[in-house]
Amino acid sequence: MFFKKKEPNINSNQSQSTTMQNSFKKILLNLFLILNIFTYFNYASNSDTFVYSGGCFWCTEADTEKLDGVSDVISGFTAGTTKDPKYIPGQWGDHREAALVIYDPKKITFKELVTHVFKTIDYEDNDGQFCDRGRSYTPAIYYKNDMEKKIILSLAPKSSIVPVEKETKFYPVREEHQNYYRKQTYKYEYYRFMCRRDSRLEQLNKY
Repeated sequence: MFFKKKEPNINSNQSQSTTMQNSFKKILLNLFLILNIFTYFNYASNSDTFVYSGGCFWCTEADTEKLDGVSDVISGFTAGTTKDPKYIPGQWGDHREAALVIYDPKKITFKELVTHVFKTIDYEDNDGQFCDRGRSYTPAIYYKNDMEKKIILSLAPKSSIVPVEKETKFYPVREEHQNYYRKQTYKYEYYRFMCRRDSRLEQLNKY
């Protein structure tokens, strides 16, 4: 009696190989997700936020992102009552342009951030900032608690008329205005020069 040699089941082997590949991909995907979640919470746990208004948010973002210990600065609006403000004439209401600073307190302190703000805004002007006039361009420094409020007040120059206010909801502006000084470098530098921002700051920080 002759026995027929059993041929290998190619389809079965291919199916097993595909299953193993899919399982491996799932494992890698899960590891990737776990790593991202861990990174997010680790980043969040090591960071704090600080909000201030200093006129045009293109400039406040550019001035603050260069600081060691600051991981990001987001341009937006705050301190108003208008719901869902937009960077369209007449649609930001009574909000001020503002910068939300994300920083690592182990690398830069709240006190150092506030000191930086007073060096980069016109603290003697409460009707706007530099060439920009009106409520939306007025300066302000916001605090979360009484300790932060005390620090701000203690660092304010004697001639400062900058309001110190309780932090309220922050509304990020649309993406095209985030990192504007990088995306539209020439337009940004031209605007800043024509607004005479730096020349005024040199006068204020002369002594």
